[in-house]
Amino acid sequence: MTENDDIIYIKRTLAGDTNAFSVLVERYQSLVFSVVIRMVRHRQDAEDVAQDVFVKAYSSLAGFRGEARFSTWLCRIAYTTAVSHIRTQHPDRAGIEIQNEHDSCEADDEHLHDERLQLLQRLLAQLPAEDALLLTLYYQHEKTVDELASITGLSVANVKVRLHRIRKKLHEDIKSS
Repeated sequence: MTENDDIIYIKRTLAGDTNAFSVLVERYQSLVFSVVIRMVRHRQDAEDVAQDVFVKAYSSLAGFRGEARFSTWLCRIAYTTAVSHIRTQHPDRAGIEIQNEHDSCEADDEHLHDERLQLLQRLLAQLPAEDALLLTLYYQHEKTVDELASITGLSVANVKVRLHRIRKKLHEDIKSS
């Protein structure tokens, strides 16, 4: 499905075909859940927040102007909904666990790779939620810097600076571990 397909399903939804929105939900549910789980960090909370995201998106669909891609618009809703949830329900939470898939290697190489991956996950968990989210969206979901700025409300320059600082901090932390 392409971005043009999204527009078709949006128009069909706005015309009263509620089943058309379910196609969009199916297409973007993993992206939305990925954004939300990295912010709220608890599966049950993330499932509830992700559901809220789609309810908000459905009720706000008429406000989608197409200035950004639908996925970016939806990520922005996911981000703000997750931040709102954290502020109201769990203001003490920080850190993120990122799950990465990796290729199988020879036994020794695989063990070393697993150790490095665990180290990276521990270091990512120590980052502020928004920093870990920036890395996740940029590297795992291949969002552009402009899209990250739109999603988070940061300036493009600020996103670039933060990505640079986050990568530098992770590099330093890996060297010292």
